Amino acid sequence: MISLKEKAAEVLTDLVLIKSTSEDDMGPMVDYVTRRLKRIGLNPKLYGDKKHPAIVTQHGKGGVALSGHLDTVPHGTGWKYDEGQSVGNKIYGRGTCDMKGGCTAMLLAAEELFAANVPFSLCFSTDEETTMIGAGAAAKSKAIRDAPAVVITEPTDFDIVVKEKGLLHFNIVTKGVAAHASMPHLGDNAIAKMVRLLAKTEDLQRMPKNPSNELSFCVNTIKGGTRINVIPDECVVEIDVRYPPDMNTQKVLGEVRRRVGNKGYKINIIHELDPVETDPKSRAVATLKQLMGPSARVTSVPYATEMVMFKDANKTLMVCGPGESDVCHCNDEYIDVREIVKAVDLYVAYCTLMADG
Repeated sequence: MISLKEKAAEVLTDLVLIKSTSEDDMGPMVDYVTRRLKRIGLNPKLYGDKKHPAIVTQHGKGGVALSGHLDTVPHGTGWKYDEGQSVGNKIYGRGTCDMKGGCTAMLLAAEELFAANVPFSLCFSTDEETTMIGAGAAAKSKAIRDAPAVVITEPTDFDIVVKEKGLLHFNIVTKGVAAHASMPHLGDNAIAKMVRLLAKTEDLQRMPKNPSNELSFCVNTIKGGTRINVIPDECVVEIDVRYPPDMNTQKVLGEVRRRVGNKGYKINIIHELDPVETDPKSRAVATLKQLMGPSARVTSVPYATEMVMFKDANKTLMVCGPGESDVCHCNDEYIDVREIVKAVDLYVAYCTLMADG
């Protein structure tokens, strides 16, 4: 009989070899996952639109909801290993850790939970790396709303994450007047304006001492100019801000305006997500910590997950899954298959205990 470890390696490799970036057709991935769920005996349903589908299935009533995303960032270049290549206990490939490893654990846990007739739900989204539209649609399902806890299976090295920072993406635009570079007095340099403006935000751009709890402010793209001999008439920078729960979008932008003034630029909000926090003393958190043992950390993270998309539907949200977040989005991304096996055992035990309570 095939071992759980072998089965985990097989399913993970299948998932990794199905391309699932925002540029890919998600149809093959959705078909693969729904077929596996139906073979278990489940009845998966699709939420959201055709471009951003989420797969939701529920067995019984009031069971824990396990949630994960099947999409990945682009592969990139400079890899030493092939997609799905196995070296010892590690399997390499884009999405192995973030987060097809967690999704593999969900699929395998579902087999055991269904066989034991333990209530549970699963949610698989396909656009977490971009829009999170699928998770937002899935949040309306009874599977998410009625769950005693929602566990997002993102890689945390099995830390129990109960708090994550808010996210704000915005751009700043400066305008100028184009002119020949030999006659700069006839123009107005938009890039020079932007340089002066950004210099006033240097204190915000300093590295936080505690990334999980302090504001971070990163200027990540800049566009301006058309030719080396033309004074640029526009410059645009895009900025990523992650902020703690005691702030919101308006407070962040207020800090920016307090430094740069109110004239000479325009701000456009691109994307925003609220901070999220679950009571660390809740039964759901305590039960998961009990299963993980005394060394388990209940902690916060500086990044956003789909936890934020479920916050209006369910107040008991956590992130806990296999893999190390440090290798996410990196070259030679990998996961140790033994961690997927550990996650399967954890999710089965957790769903069972929460159902008994």
